[in-house]
Amino acid sequence: MEYDILKQHMKKFPIESLKDFLGRDLVESLLEWHTGRDPFAKKARLSDMIICAYGIGILKNKKFRKQLLRTFTEEEIISFKQVLPNEYKNCDNLEIIADKVANTRWQNNAINAKLLRMLAYSPEDIFPEKNDAKNNSVETLSSNEKFYELFDYQYIIRQKALNILVSPNSQERFLIHMPTGTGKTKTAMHIICHHYNYNLKKKGLVIWIAHTTELLQQAYETLVSVWKNIGNGDIKIYKCWGKYEIDFSAEEISGVMICGIQKLQSLMKSDPDMFSKITKVVRLIVYDEAHKAAAPETRSVIEQLMSRKGGLENRALMGLSATPGRTTEVSFDNKLLESMFGNKKIDIDTKIINAVNMSVQEAANADVETDIIKYFQNRGVLSKIEKEELVYDMNISEQELALIKVMANDNGYEDFTREALEIIGRNKNRNLKILQKLRELNEQNKPTIVFACTVKHAQLLSAMLTLENIPNALVIGDMPSQERADAISSFKDQDSDVNILINYEVLTTGFDATNIECVFIARPTQSVVLYSQMLGRGLRGSQMGGKEKCLLIDIKDNLQQFNENMAFSHFNDYWKR
Repeated sequence: MEYDILKQHMKKFPIESLKDFLGRDLVESLLEWHTGRDPFAKKARLSDMIICAYGIGILKNKKFRKQLLRTFTEEEIISFKQVLPNEYKNCDNLEIIADKVANTRWQNNAINAKLLRMLAYSPEDIFPEKNDAKNNSVETLSSNEKFYELFDYQYIIRQKALNILVSPNSQERFLIHMPTGTGKTKTAMHIICHHYNYNLKKKGLVIWIAHTTELLQQAYETLVSVWKNIGNGDIKIYKCWGKYEIDFSAEEISGVMICGIQKLQSLMKSDPDMFSKITKVVRLIVYDEAHKAAAPETRSVIEQLMSRKGGLENRALMGLSATPGRTTEVSFDNKLLESMFGNKKIDIDTKIINAVNMSVQEAANADVETDIIKYFQNRGVLSKIEKEELVYDMNISEQELALIKVMANDNGYEDFTREALEIIGRNKNRNLKILQKLRELNEQNKPTIVFACTVKHAQLLSAMLTLENIPNALVIGDMPSQERADAISSFKDQDSDVNILINYEVLTTGFDATNIECVFIARPTQSVVLYSQMLGRGLRGSQMGGKEKCLLIDIKDNLQQFNENMAFSHFNDYWKR
């Protein structure tokens, strides 16, 4: 997304206004860290940092829009009368017109669309039309003749799952456990395509459920790829997340529905008839990141879909997870999750893999590798992790230490509170260490994904790099999808000079970039699941299109003094080689 026109207008803002829009706390932090000879508070530099920190989302700020309109010509402001309500048609007061434009609610309407076009943006990219999404939420795919094969271990997982799905037992439930980076989404899609084609005879509905846009988009793209290569004829794919809305009332439901759990929860409450119609035709439910499935609201939806009241057809539940547990301990939550998936788990079995790949005699004499991570690293499926810890002087007050000691309980995981993460993210010594390391990684042209403590921390790191003229991209939840896609694309593009992608709570799942050479975990966590997801972004090995080795940068925060159960200690097997 280009910002040239917007930046040209921002250069006409007063310096103090630019500082306000960047954020005074951010400005103060940057002033502390700025060691360059050039003046920090240049308009161009402040404008660049505002764009890095907020992107096009800065236009949500009414005060910013008002300041922006002050840089427009008289003719440009007058031209807004075309899209203003009738009472403004005869108004020639520029201040009144500008006030109306600036104070208009930031949503898809004629006023905001005109403002965006004047800045050379497409309103459709910023405000996706729900009606358009509805029209495009169902498509028909045709298959190609090319075979899209699985690795041996993926094929064995597939066969085990299919054997369960064709068993005479009613309402089978099971969980597939595959380490992050070993291709569980692709394996699951092979299972779905075979089951839908040959067991279900292309009748009924398969529902794929996940909790983030990235996971759902990844599932959709994988299904498209797999079906085109091994599918039999046509299949309908229903997209039901985010901007996509589906009306099932006019057609027979059959195919694969890729659906956000939030949509299903909403549908169950707001349109029980439609939810009932889906329940009648569902034959297989697949829950990605299955450790989240036992949450009360989620569990309620799943159990409703699994219900066979009134003589409905049989259906099954298949979970997918790299971390099949809600906590690290033996707990009620974990027992609940296990029972939800029938206490049946499919793991990778290297003994069976040996039996497939070796002669009977060779397999009988071969050592069975029980360390699955080491096994996959040696095969090049997973990258070999080289870990580096950054050490810094914490230098924080007793009051701040007391706040950090307080733990939050989020979805069953005990972790640091948002307040604690904000304190850690503001630490000057810590951020200087991060900046120094990112500077070094950029000089080495090493593509690096950074996980920040908070949104403000992510924005601060991006602004710090921008201050030093180091290209970077920022991805946070509260940004338009097109802007997020552009940021990710610039990082993935090998011809781009963007080697650093900073994010907060967005790219932990459903994000694959084969060029990643460094995972920089700049936020502490006690959640094994979250740590696994962050680490997993760099685990794709050479056999999976990634790298043989990946650098893991972790920060030694000395937080073990508050709790010995720090998440990274559970992943020693990945880097102790």
